[in-house]
Amino acid sequence: MPLRTEINPGYLIRLAIVSSACLFMCLWSLYDGLVAYPNQRKHALEYQDFADAHPELDKKELYDQWDETARQTHGWLVGKNDLEKPRSAYDINSQFVMAVVTGLIGLFFLWKLLRNRGRWIEADEQGLRSSEGREVAFDAIHALNKKLWQNKGIAKVIYAIHGKKQKIVLDDCNYVRDTTQAILRHVEANIDHAFIVNGKPEPPSSPEEP
Repeated sequence: MPLRTEINPGYLIRLAIVSSACLFMCLWSLYDGLVAYPNQRKHALEYQDFADAHPELDKKELYDQWDETARQTHGWLVGKNDLEKPRSAYDINSQFVMAVVTGLIGLFFLWKLLRNRGRWIEADEQGLRSSEGREVAFDAIHALNKKLWQNKGIAKVIYAIHGKKQKIVLDDCNYVRDTTQAILRHVEANIDHAFIVNGKPEPPSSPEEP
């Protein structure tokens, strides 16, 4: 029966969380740049003009009269932001920059989420195959690179098709850990250990492991 490892649901959840957070920040930045900051600037400038025209009023009287004037003249609901320094053009433009940056990051992680859904890697007695359409027989593998295995759980199965270098990546974080490690051991058992580079073969699995 073939060994099969599938994409780790936790990995997809992390991609979804990052994508959602970034896209939310993008929309929030757009709202600030298009609505909140321009409105604050307009209100704050009007308040400054009103305050300059009424130097005789103390702070509370000034605020009370400004509240009444703003409501009756402009139909504004006065907030504490009106009393703060007006937002500058730089403040407003920076929100659009933030929207672009967070939007691109959010779309990138959304693309990764959609791209990775349903992925799998399978091994049988002949070789490896993946949901991406990659397939290699064990006797065609010319390297198993374990440089990143110990620290990051990533091993690269290297082979060539028509002289073009190809690889299948075993990643025990992005894929289900136990079955990914089982596939790695299966690959090592079916290739010459001289092809294992930047690392040693895995020790035999314990009886509890697959």
